[in-house]
Amino acid sequence: MPSYVELVFSLVLVWGFGDALSTLFAARFAGPGLEANPWIRTLLIHEPLLVIALKMAVVLYVGVVLLECRDVVERVPLWRAWLLSIVALGAVVVLGNTYVGLVAAVV
Repeated sequence: MPSYVELVFSLVLVWGFGDALSTLFAARFAGPGLEANPWIRTLLIHEPLLVIALKMAVVLYVGVVLLECRDVVERVPLWRAWLLSIVALGAVVVLGNTYVGLVAAVV
């Protein structure tokens, strides 16, 4: 079983690094118009590097809060399953973005 810190690190890695890069990859080949989030779509149109900055800032904040609130989170029933599901959902998002980018690159 992964530890609390490992789960938080995984969450930061997947939702921060993985989501930001896969979003940029999909936007590069498929265009920013396919982005579902209107704020991210606007950033992709005007300045794609701001997408990385925004996603990294948000996920860093979430990671710090989760680490600071460890005692509270670990008292919640099924906390490990909850964090694992958030990481798994992030992996699905990254795979989806990558798929969109690859399909667009081939076409």
